[in-house]
Amino acid sequence: MAQSVAYAEESTTASKSTEDATNQSSRERDRILLKRNPIASEYQTMGPPGDFYGATSDAEGVDFRSQFSLPTGPKEASSIRVEGNLNYQDIAEDVVPGGSLDLAKSFGPLSLQFQVQQNASKRIVDLYQARWLAVSEPALSDKDTMLLGFPRYSRDTFDTTSLDMRWRADYTLQDNVRLTYEGMSTNYDDTSTRDRLEFQNGVGSVSDAVLGSDGSTISEASIASSQLRRYFHQTQTARDINRHRLDLSIDGENGSTEVGMYYSHWVNRVLWQPWNFIDKNVSSSYNIDNRYLPESIAGNIDLYDVSNSVFANYRPSLTTTTDTDYAFIVDWDRKLTLADKVVWVGAGVDWRNKKRNNVNETLVYNATSDSFNLQDVIGNNGAISIMNGDYLLPTALDYAQSQAYFQANQSSQFALDLEQSFLQSIQNLYTSEETVGSAYVNAYQQLNNWFWRMGLRVERTKTNTRGAVSGPPEMDITSEGEAITSLTLNGETVAETFDSFDAAFVEGENSYQHVLPSLELRYKVNADLKLKMAYFEQLMRPQYYDTVRYRRINQPTREISEGSPDLEATSIRNVYAGFEYQYADEGQLVAGAYYNEVSNFFYDSVTTEALDGIVYDVTRVENGKDGYIRGLQAFWSYGFDFPVVASADVQLSYVYSDSEANLGDRTIVMPERAKHRLALNLLLADEKWQYASQFSWQSKAVDDVGQSAAQDTIREAVLVWNQSFTWHFDQQWSTRLALNNVLNTPDRSYQGEESRVVNNLYSGTTARLSVIFNY
Repeated sequence: MAQSVAYAEESTTASKSTEDATNQSSRERDRILLKRNPIASEYQTMGPPGDFYGATSDAEGVDFRSQFSLPTGPKEASSIRVEGNLNYQDIAEDVVPGGSLDLAKSFGPLSLQFQVQQNASKRIVDLYQARWLAVSEPALSDKDTMLLGFPRYSRDTFDTTSLDMRWRADYTLQDNVRLTYEGMSTNYDDTSTRDRLEFQNGVGSVSDAVLGSDGSTISEASIASSQLRRYFHQTQTARDINRHRLDLSIDGENGSTEVGMYYSHWVNRVLWQPWNFIDKNVSSSYNIDNRYLPESIAGNIDLYDVSNSVFANYRPSLTTTTDTDYAFIVDWDRKLTLADKVVWVGAGVDWRNKKRNNVNETLVYNATSDSFNLQDVIGNNGAISIMNGDYLLPTALDYAQSQAYFQANQSSQFALDLEQSFLQSIQNLYTSEETVGSAYVNAYQQLNNWFWRMGLRVERTKTNTRGAVSGPPEMDITSEGEAITSLTLNGETVAETFDSFDAAFVEGENSYQHVLPSLELRYKVNADLKLKMAYFEQLMRPQYYDTVRYRRINQPTREISEGSPDLEATSIRNVYAGFEYQYADEGQLVAGAYYNEVSNFFYDSVTTEALDGIVYDVTRVENGKDGYIRGLQAFWSYGFDFPVVASADVQLSYVYSDSEANLGDRTIVMPERAKHRLALNLLLADEKWQYASQFSWQSKAVDDVGQSAAQDTIREAVLVWNQSFTWHFDQQWSTRLALNNVLNTPDRSYQGEESRVVNNLYSGTTARLSVIFNY
């Protein structure tokens, strides 16, 4: 069904599309190690409604076979495809080459395929972000009001390359028996940077506050004794993925059998090098006349004189995440004849195991009495214009010069804080293992105008986790697990002899079972009209680290993240009823109503907590109680005849969602579910050329859940328009121009009220020009 999708995780599928790991959105970059939320609007398929995920489908949509995209090799194959391309983004204004090579060749019963694709890009993303703080201002209101506590003006850069290889071998043992080996590897590297200016209004004294028209937002104010934080980081990511599957399939007229095995190894290394510089005793003011880019003014200093900004800390961190996956699957079906009627029956079992190991070393260097300022490490950098020229960002740190400065002055101007280094390193140490075993039975039958399918699937899940927790000695943390007595930092063993905390590794485990029935009915009214009804259930298990008991405190950003060991799997029960109408030769209309009952749904909870008088944002994933999503969906396609083109095809998809989510203390709409989702595709083609236009839009949706409605984060409407044009010179040579995010529509969100914007991000428009040769 369009309202239900397979639960894809860490997808690295290579394609000829211009969308790949080198130019994915900032939102998706942060989710590379995450499972996908099957009820989130942004992951809904927009084809004809009525997809059925029955007993043969993994309840979470995790099927290792979906990771492999090469088709079965043809018996008489001999082909070569070569592509060279140039990639460009309008903000970065850099051109980066890429390309691909596809080979296919058969040798009697053996068919071989090989693909290699090099993707690359250089991009710039400009963004404004903010944290709003609840403050008491009795002169304005008898209720808490919201202060623009930490407005942040930033520019991110990304320089990425990805080398993807795929190969497949099919060997026909007999006419209906085939042995398949398929593999893939990805070598991904990127270097990203961030240049950020943050006004820390939340640490100062507020005066001259003005209450906005919504009655809860301080629309302008003056701040005394505040600070500026100038934050810079360089992040280097290296990701190596290797996946392999071996499959034996037997296909016959009366049934089939498939036995498959899978192995995957994933290593993701991230070297994060963040620098913080502070301007103290700043008198500032702000107003939100432009809510998407509020005006922030420093009244008593020159914002662009970086000599006022003194080094605060440097926190290099190396994190290595290793995933190891194994899976085994057996599928079997047979054609039976009962009462002179054909019935297909099937059964299967599968087993999968994932182990994730996360290790980290963070070194915290604080300033010494021999201080230095930002002016010493800016090199030849200067102020830059961001946000379409609407904001001038002060001079940034030069990363090469800063590293040289660190090496030359480490002993005198950088004090290694062993206590904080120890604490922040252990907060990112964890292991997580998930094992899922499944079995199913399934049957279906075609009876004249009727078709039915029913099945039953049983899935058993077991998880084991190990994470580091810390706390004041009076909490007796070490009684909960294995005491952490030492850690290797900067090549030396550091004993845990600190007075402010104790630490321990705490293990956890969980197991549960789900029985998942499914039913599908279809009725052919006539040659043009078909009716359909379906029921099936899906699961969404917690992210691999969300059930780990951990607590991470980020002092510079004043953010805390926590694990939720008691998380339960989300259950989704799907009901659909609709019709399919085929009119003329080129027209199709598919429409229906759906109802999804959701139990124990996940949502990102954002609360606040005061530590030593400083207010931190605390994020954790929690289970909601229950909820539903109901609505209508439609898909229309039509092929038009125009005298100027050989063909014109239009596809229009729409999903309407009415939802409710019960948090226990209040009711909201279902997180990440938009009320409206629309997609429009147009394809024009002639003998020599094709033009494709892809347009998608979704209305606003709740992104994160706060302590109250006033603190919920709402993602504004999302609009994307992509286009491509292909010209065929002859049967072998062609060229293609593809444009993504043509309108450069920003990704925006606000907290509670529209005036309280927390995110305004411009990703820019990307272009790829390709030349293709087929032989």
